[in-house]
Amino acid sequence: MALLDSKNVSENTAADQPNENDEAAKKPPLPKGVTDLHNAIKRRNKEEVLRVLEEDKQLVTYNDDGWIPLHLAVYYEFDSVLDILVETQLEIGYKLPDNVSMSTPLCLAVKLGKTSTAIKLLQLLPASSYLERSFGLNLLHLAAKNSDKEMVHYILKNCPEEYLDKILNQKDDSSNTPLHVLVSQGCYVRELIKHNRVDRMAKNNQNWTPWDTLYSEDEIIGDQVRIKQALDDTQANQHWMFWRRGIKGKLNTHESLVPPSERTKKDAAFKKAKKLLIAEERKEMKEELDRYRSRTNTQIIVTALITTVTFTVGFTMPGGYHQSGEPDQGLVLLSKKTAFNTFMVSDALALALSLTSLFIYFISSMYEDPDQVAKLDAVSTVLNIVSVIAMMLTFIAGTYVVLDQSLGLAITVCVICSIFFLSIIVLLIRMMYDRAKVEKLKV
Repeated sequence: MALLDSKNVSENTAADQPNENDEAAKKPPLPKGVTDLHNAIKRRNKEEVLRVLEEDKQLVTYNDDGWIPLHLAVYYEFDSVLDILVETQLEIGYKLPDNVSMSTPLCLAVKLGKTSTAIKLLQLLPASSYLERSFGLNLLHLAAKNSDKEMVHYILKNCPEEYLDKILNQKDDSSNTPLHVLVSQGCYVRELIKHNRVDRMAKNNQNWTPWDTLYSEDEIIGDQVRIKQALDDTQANQHWMFWRRGIKGKLNTHESLVPPSERTKKDAAFKKAKKLLIAEERKEMKEELDRYRSRTNTQIIVTALITTVTFTVGFTMPGGYHQSGEPDQGLVLLSKKTAFNTFMVSDALALALSLTSLFIYFISSMYEDPDQVAKLDAVSTVLNIVSVIAMMLTFIAGTYVVLDQSLGLAITVCVICSIFFLSIIVLLIRMMYDRAKVEKLKV
């Protein structure tokens, strides 16, 4: 199959990188301002970069064997000066010449796997920078060719909407879309495979679709088993939607050009590998379920204690009841006070939330899907937190009711108990910050 020539691509990538030792003897010395700017970037000295550019903004245009200073900043991952260099280029109206065979700075960042740099350049540079100068590759082609799942994910997430359609289905010199390349490399990125704007029926110069590309090699490459599952699921969903909507005419299907014998042979390998994959996934799911349920056992004890306490408090009224023989016999003595209403409402809220949390824990025990268990566990945790807060509010309101005649003491107790709410706020903020930090490292 006429997919990307890996040798050419690797040679092209190597040609993009500076070779200072070999070139030093062949090239004339660079102008002093250019040398100062290059050295400042290499040393990651932002103040020096600003000083040099203040003296001569045209230095950002100096082309050294296809590289301008922005290329150098990308190569050394000097992200803090990217916006300065790009803004200076825009200010003097500079554009990278079309006849330069080297990579654009953005494509260079993708090829070198510098994710943070690529994300920042996506936000700074125009769409013309999204295309490689050789082989007709765009950012997604390059990331897929390198099997860089993280980079593919970030490109899809950060690429401006007006350019996303173009790079999703843009074809290279062999008419391969990024999905063709992704499939051939066995690089499983669910977001790209199932993206609603991707043309899964696009054909390359061999008239092969991405699905056909699965059969370009006899051996299973990378995560092609997962890719085949995703493509098959997508195709099945298309047939279902087509039937459900009652659309007249024929569904856009493709008759595979892969010889049946080759397809049968590879399908047998896929089937065998799929069984192993399912067994591995089930083992991982079981381990994850065990981890969730061991944590849930502790939470259930806490929830049960909250339920018991709040239920008991509902019948143990502060101040007691009217005694026998009184006109309001059996009624609560302090029921007409405003704080008593707060006491009852907060206690009822704590009881309702803790009971709901217990019920959700019961329901979650029936699920075998870790994702569903995790979602239910998260809901129960939130309910528990709110019920604990309501329980503390119940205590404060009850204390205030019985200490109504000792206002100073009542206020002192309320202030001391309010430290709890401050602690809850601080801990929740810290927890959300840590969670966001972990998610950022994962993605």
